[in-house]
Amino acid sequence: MSDSATLVREVMTTDPAVISPDQTLERAWAMMTDEGYRHLPVVEGGQLVGVLTITDIGRLGATVPSLMARSVGEWMTKTPITVKPDEPIESAAAQMGIHKVNCLPVVAGGKLVGIVTTYDLLDALARQLGPRSLRSGH
Repeated sequence: MSDSATLVREVMTTDPAVISPDQTLERAWAMMTDEGYRHLPVVEGGQLVGVLTITDIGRLGATVPSLMARSVGEWMTKTPITVKPDEPIESAAAQMGIHKVNCLPVVAGGKLVGIVTTYDLLDALARQLGPRSLRSGH
């Protein structure tokens, strides 16, 4: 393991796909299922205003046409927990655990610059542990 902390900017997805709050849940669902996204930051006027997850839509009923016609803004998580790119990944992991979320939008200077997910953090952990974690089966 390295002595220096791994920072969020080293593991985040930069330039994530986003959606606007006036788009429909049907459009969000199509983006998620077609492209394999599980989380969509919701951006309006260049500002992060929420997050929508595939789980949110699935719980609502992705097969119910009347729900799928509703706007992302009605169903998104408003004012999501965020992280800065220069924070250590341990801080991001702690925030996810405390708030029971699977992603954090990464914001710098008021602008969305990326997204970090539980998969990103698990990948970083696996790289820190190195080959020994694969051999031991842990």
